[in-house]
Amino acid sequence: MMQRVSTRRDLAWLFVGVVMLHLVLVLPSHPAGLTVARWLRPTPELPLILLCVAIVPRVWVVAPVVVAALGLAVLKIADIGTYLAFNRAFNPLLDLHLLVSGWALLASSIGHGQAVFGVCATLLAVLAVGAVLWRGLSVLSRLGWRLRSLTVGVPAGLAVLATVLPGWQVLQVTPLVKAQVDRMGRGIADLRDFTAGLPDPVGPAPTFAALQGRDVILAFVESYGRSFLDDPEFAATSAPRLASVETALDAAGWHVRSGWVAAPTRGGQSWLSHGTLLSGLWVDSQVRYDRLMTSDRTSLNRLFGAAGWQTGAAMPAITLDWPEAGWYGYDTTLDAEGLGYRGQPFEWVTMPDQYTWTALHEKLRKAVMAPAMIEVALITSHAPWTPLPEIMPWDTVGDGSVFDGTRRQGDSPRVVWSDPATIRAQYAKSLDYALEVAGQYILRHGDGAFFVVLGDHQPAPLLAGQDAPPDVPVHFISDDPRLLDRLPADVFARGIVPAPDAPVLPMQDLRVLLTTLFETPL
Repeated sequence: MMQRVSTRRDLAWLFVGVVMLHLVLVLPSHPAGLTVARWLRPTPELPLILLCVAIVPRVWVVAPVVVAALGLAVLKIADIGTYLAFNRAFNPLLDLHLLVSGWALLASSIGHGQAVFGVCATLLAVLAVGAVLWRGLSVLSRLGWRLRSLTVGVPAGLAVLATVLPGWQVLQVTPLVKAQVDRMGRGIADLRDFTAGLPDPVGPAPTFAALQGRDVILAFVESYGRSFLDDPEFAATSAPRLASVETALDAAGWHVRSGWVAAPTRGGQSWLSHGTLLSGLWVDSQVRYDRLMTSDRTSLNRLFGAAGWQTGAAMPAITLDWPEAGWYGYDTTLDAEGLGYRGQPFEWVTMPDQYTWTALHEKLRKAVMAPAMIEVALITSHAPWTPLPEIMPWDTVGDGSVFDGTRRQGDSPRVVWSDPATIRAQYAKSLDYALEVAGQYILRHGDGAFFVVLGDHQPAPLLAGQDAPPDVPVHFISDDPRLLDRLPADVFARGIVPAPDAPVLPMQDLRVLLTTLFETPL
């Protein structure tokens, strides 16, 4: 009697273990694959693995199978997460650094305690899957040959039927593993090709003669992508805001040309876009970026510096040591601490854009000798897009202490991120704020500067959609229309809204435009 109960228990564990192994094997690597039909498709790898477990002593084969299955599951989940965030597959060679930035965003959004709990729960879930696989598959080698044959034969028969019966499909897992390995190999080859293109083209150094005497301000607006203008839901916010900013600029004598550029990243890793524009190279991976940072490639900042500009950077998201600043070559770098903000942070966002603009004017533009070339990263529109700051009278911003925790709108990230519709609404509000504040700064403190304002990348596919292009708007703004008339008219339309059918330039081409179109004086 006891033996029968034990056998039934063992068979139950075996069934659960085989089902768990099947689920790991058929787990998709892309969110689009999360369908019921996929979970039901047989795989030829499952009976082969079970055959090995059935005929080889468990101490030799079960442990490697469990470890390999867990590794495969983690890689697939990483693929799904990377597609949801960046609309691309995960590459272990290039993307492990994302764990650090992902942890920082998670902890600052929901709190360190809850973030630790979430990570621990995830690890426990992985260990639980491993325990189930170990307990279930260990049973197989202890069964009689009849039960072993049945355990192997049923999934094998289903796999064979799927290849011959109309309407059935077999799912092969091996090509998915091979694709992951191939991505790593291509990453190594890509680095070699990128390194070969690092030397600067030989030619005269740009003088930027037409811009002499003017400050040049390059402003990256976080997550400001084409979807914000094209998606009907977002356009209900973007269209009136852009029209309002354009009307105000026009009334004050400013002129705008706008177009589209393709960013090298989506959903995050803004530094790749910064490196792309300022190097004139396509920097679409961390390994390319790291290689660029150790190269002799001359940044756009350094080119302006060689032509007589003082260069600076306002980087409110930089809270740790930033050795990469050495490659960019700023004369003055103000990170989150250097910007001197004395207010409260807005979850992950260290300070509101209005303060960043204020500090740029009060600290950078007054600290460096004119003319100045300044790069600024505007981060209020960074995820989680809540809470958002109120726009304060500019004379009251001061050291930012006015943002004392009461000048904010929006629920906590936990509340906002519980509903996709709320996430989208908060994203739109954050960019509405970012564009309004940027326009107000130009009107108040533009002082004849030449502005290049652009998005760093599209938002995550959760907002932009899986099929959204990598395009971001770029706006050239000046009080002298003769400067803007040098831009290609078929690419950059008059006004603040790019033409829907205008050609899309790769982001690195902006450096070519800036270093060639302004060489002759006005």
